[in-house]
Amino acid sequence: MKKFLKENWFVAVIAVFFIAISIYYAYDQNKDNLPSKKIDGKDVVVSADDYNITADDLYDDLYKTYGKNKLFLSFYKAVIDANVETTDELKEQINSAVSQTVSYYTNYYGYGISYLNQIAKQYYGYNDFTDYVTYQMKGEKLYSKYIEEHVDEFVSDEFIANNKPHVISYCLIKMDDPSNPTDDDLQRLAAAQKAYSEEYTADTFADFAKKYSEDASTVESGGKLGYVDVNSSLVKEFLDTALSLNSGEVSDWIFNEKYGYFLIKCDSTSFEDYKSDANFISTVLTSNENLSNIIVWNYAENAHVTFADEDVKDYIMSQLKIGSED
Repeated sequence: MKKFLKENWFVAVIAVFFIAISIYYAYDQNKDNLPSKKIDGKDVVVSADDYNITADDLYDDLYKTYGKNKLFLSFYKAVIDANVETTDELKEQINSAVSQTVSYYTNYYGYGISYLNQIAKQYYGYNDFTDYVTYQMKGEKLYSKYIEEHVDEFVSDEFIANNKPHVISYCLIKMDDPSNPTDDDLQRLAAAQKAYSEEYTADTFADFAKKYSEDASTVESGGKLGYVDVNSSLVKEFLDTALSLNSGEVSDWIFNEKYGYFLIKCDSTSFEDYKSDANFISTVLTSNENLSNIIVWNYAENAHVTFADEDVKDYIMSQLKIGSED
């Protein structure tokens, strides 16, 4: 779950901090019921031998950790909101993403929205899980906007040669044990193979996938997988074949011992067709050190974000790993 929520720009709160919060919470709830120890007129919340931590000391430490993280998150949100509009279409995408994620975690782990809200709030400082998803998706749009504005810099001939960006669709005839197919497996495969060879072409591949594909995750979209490249976590046979195709080409049927048989189409290799895909954005960001933070700082300057004082600005820049030379 932490891997799902983690963002490369955000400073995760360490476990010791949560221990401190627990101590402080326990103290705050019980301070009127417990004998009070004081040093220099200040309440002591932790004491061991000659070592003492006062409530004031603990509050200061908590602010340095939690308060500054909240400060950075507030800065990040302000930059996002100043540069990315929350349209009705985006709201629908956010609600869909939240709904799908809640359904997934409920079905597979038994954790529903309450758990996701708790993680998003306590570990990362968001109001709730929907708030987290909102800024995750708006952040992707911000990164996409910047990359598109600097396409010649990031989608160079070298990038294309190294990453082999493709937009892919596919049809899957799924089998429980592909190495030992049942008669029914073979009949479904033969029917699909015959239908494609006689009734469909690359131009009507989406219609074919909607009718014959047995992968529920893509069938409604006509087999659309989206952006893939050499970094994609896909089975080797599938990925090697997909990346070997030119735009508009359809592969032969590909056997995989885990899933069954795939028919793969390359929808496009054009930047215009994958420029907004989250997987493409991820490839660009991971290929360019600290780029996501540089983008945030760039748009902060464009939005004329101001700071209360130089200490606040220095802290924000340190978290972004941005120096004065940048």
